[in-house]
Amino acid sequence: MTTMTQTTYGVRGLSCWRCMISAVDAVRALPGVHTVALDLEPHGESLLTLAPAGAVTCDQVRATLDRSGFELTRRLRRPRPGVRHRSTPPL
Repeated sequence: MTTMTQTTYGVRGLSCWRCMISAVDAVRALPGVHTVALDLEPHGESLLTLAPAGAVTCDQVRATLDRSGFELTRRLRRPRPGVRHRSTPPL
């Protein structure tokens, strides 16, 4: 079994499940991204985690989210403990 490394980003502008689906679908469409998960924090900083780490650059994720109307705020070194994610299956 292979373990994929993950990268987590802070994202602003997500206020509902429709926003969440839009952001997840946009990032999941990037070449090389296998899994996307999102911890929705309405009107705050949501956490977006993708795997494998290094599949895309921070600039690619930022541009993709910008086009979808969301703001990438930061790249986290490691996710907060106890974060619940809504995962999407691999493509």
